[in-house]
Amino acid sequence: MPAARNRTSPICGPICLAASRNCRDRALLALQGPSAEAVLASHAAEVADMKFMTARAVSIAGHDCFVTRSGYTGEDGYEISVPGETAAAFAEMLLAHPDVEPIGLGARDSLRLEAGLCLYGHDIDETTTPVEANLTWAINKRRRVEGGFPGSDKILGQLADGALRRRVGIRLEGRAPAREGTELVDDAGTAIGHITSGGFGPTLEGPVAMGYVDSRFSETGCQINAMVRGKPLPARVAALPFVAANYKRG
Repeated sequence: MPAARNRTSPICGPICLAASRNCRDRALLALQGPSAEAVLASHAAEVADMKFMTARAVSIAGHDCFVTRSGYTGEDGYEISVPGETAAAFAEMLLAHPDVEPIGLGARDSLRLEAGLCLYGHDIDETTTPVEANLTWAINKRRRVEGGFPGSDKILGQLADGALRRRVGIRLEGRAPAREGTELVDDAGTAIGHITSGGFGPTLEGPVAMGYVDSRFSETGCQINAMVRGKPLPARVAALPFVAANYKRG
């Protein structure tokens, strides 16, 4: 079911068997949202002390868990690895709390889009550079000086001179969403890019998208058009993230 960040309910993700062949006997659940800490800490107080992107082994109500304070929603929350045979009971324990509701990956996808988080194979792939994707924070200072990493010639060149295209946020006028693959054009109808992720933002209560445009059209506020069912829909370039992250860092 859809979920918005301004709700008090945290998000309990579906039970998903881990893909790694070394973890086929375990399941993974995600508990995400503004009340996630209070809910999980009611079963294991020590998780409240965890910070964003930290991990620890925790016994929760008799379940052998490995907990990370992470998730791909832009919200505070946890990803919890549990033995597969106890996963259903663990999920039912969380769902017994009045603030927890079950959702699926569709809700996760809408929230990560609002948070401006890339999905591999859609917003980034092996042909995309960090400069084009606006992910230059991932290149540390030493690498920028020394280079020598795969693709460094191209990437350092783009850092110095700019890239021909940029990943941007896109807000469309009206209520119709523009989906992945939608062509972006200028006022003259000339193609300037395409959408890589698009849908309806539950928090913003309107359509949002990410995509790549010619760098000349990448400034926040730039007016562009999305070709939806053969018709140009007015849109504008928007700053990312659409909704600020709510991670517990301090």
